[in-house]
Amino acid sequence: MTRKVIILLLALMLCLPNMSVLAAVTEPGTFPFTVEPAELTIWAGNFAGQQDYDVAAMTKWYEKQTGVHINWIQVSSSEIATLFNTSIASGDWPDIYMYPLSGAEYMQYAEDGVLIPLNDLIDQYGYYIKQAFEDVPGMKEAITAPDGNIYGMPLSRYAYAHPVPNKLWVYKEWLDAYTAATGNGNPETPEALKEMLIYFRDNDMNANGDASDEIIMTGNYNWGHEGGNPVYYLLNAFCFVPSNKEYQGFYITDDGRFTTDVTSDAYRDGLRYIHDLYNEGLFGEEIFVQDLNTMRSLTTTTKDSVIVATAGAPYSLRLITAQPSVENAVTFSDYVPVNPLRNVATGTAAYPTQPTDRVSMRNFITTACDTPELAMRWLDYFYSDDVQNWMTNFGLEGEDWDWVDSPSLGGDAKSVRVREDARGLNGGAWNGNWCGVWYQSRELMLAGEAATATTSSSWTAHDLYYANSKDTNIPFIVWCNDIDVVTEYAEMHTLLRGYIETAMSEFVLGIRDIDSDAAWNAYVAELERMGLEDFLEIAAIYYGL
Repeated sequence: MTRKVIILLLALMLCLPNMSVLAAVTEPGTFPFTVEPAELTIWAGNFAGQQDYDVAAMTKWYEKQTGVHINWIQVSSSEIATLFNTSIASGDWPDIYMYPLSGAEYMQYAEDGVLIPLNDLIDQYGYYIKQAFEDVPGMKEAITAPDGNIYGMPLSRYAYAHPVPNKLWVYKEWLDAYTAATGNGNPETPEALKEMLIYFRDNDMNANGDASDEIIMTGNYNWGHEGGNPVYYLLNAFCFVPSNKEYQGFYITDDGRFTTDVTSDAYRDGLRYIHDLYNEGLFGEEIFVQDLNTMRSLTTTTKDSVIVATAGAPYSLRLITAQPSVENAVTFSDYVPVNPLRNVATGTAAYPTQPTDRVSMRNFITTACDTPELAMRWLDYFYSDDVQNWMTNFGLEGEDWDWVDSPSLGGDAKSVRVREDARGLNGGAWNGNWCGVWYQSRELMLAGEAATATTSSSWTAHDLYYANSKDTNIPFIVWCNDIDVVTEYAEMHTLLRGYIETAMSEFVLGIRDIDSDAAWNAYVAELERMGLEDFLEIAAIYYGL
């Protein structure tokens, strides 16, 4: 090779600063990620109670595994939206933002030159993410923009507790007593449920000599998969009304129509039934005002001081707080799921649900990153079993959990048993909040021991409700890039949802007369005046129907 050629090659290398880094990145799936120490700058929010990422146990472990040091830019989660916008506007961007964006925002920031497409990086340097694409049907398609590019890394969590949030729970000891006294089992119809609730009301279930201190049904005014308002559990014995706050009350039919049942006669019948429960003293007005913590203060008791008969919650961990040091404490398994109620018209249960694999997007690589291949290797590792355990499941094997010869939730002969002193999900883990991808496979989610009360009651409820459910067909990611449509959809949905919620509570509590045709017609007319039909048309464009 001539001296002239050598000089030319050196000049080309100087023009391509990433080439030296590219050569130093190790093969996908191997450790560490570089042959020499490397750094990345990452912007992330920090939740209250979360350890500083610089000193968190997971950070130290992740750096040891990958060989990559992170220069963290940490912001308060309470101000994260404002601080993100300020950071973007500054033009001084990190290598990676750990922040959730909408589909439209991803496309806009790509157009503005803030972020880069990830397709080629995933093809060349992805390892664990490719396995995740195989494990979660539709994940890759969900995160692919209309232009064919992938701009953000996917979140997907196999969540057996969340897909059907509209569950009702009953204190098992009282249910057993009711069955023994009447011969009736776990109710399956609105009429049978009312009969059970009346029995609880009239028979001094806690045997303290006061037949009026029991709370027959309670819940909390929180919508979505974290909520516990039993109104939706009850309504879906009459019509189809999702509770997820993103699209509350609305759904997409199997033939692709965006619609709602909140003006139907069946919906009115459901409100009439709930109002009747309220008049009978079975349904309290506090359901519409109390928060989750207040509700849990009523259900988190000892077994000799129970006052709550039934309560709404998506899963048992939202119903009560564990009290491992309290003698005779109520545990997760002391409340069991009430059956999904059969629809009064069809005779079958059809509770609204979403797929158990919840797919959305978070985390993107900016155009300021000099080493995008390294950034991809770093993000790709999130989808490994090791990181899944750290972030969303059990912690570190041998320190936080062990394999035991006991059936798992998934039916395997061996399962994971978490140690009593486990620290995997405390502040030392990133825990999937604003920081991290929060990927959680079915295999690892179901690896937990079936005998563990924390999970077994929730799994029983999932199995029961999911078998009696119907998909809302609402996509997790919306790629509408028409800012006017996006804005109008959000504004109209917020306005309509607020009115529907208010009217719902007023009909139940008798502030509006559900039996009055004039009152009902006025409610429907107001929705029409607010533009319900226009909203349905806008939503069809928004969702690309």
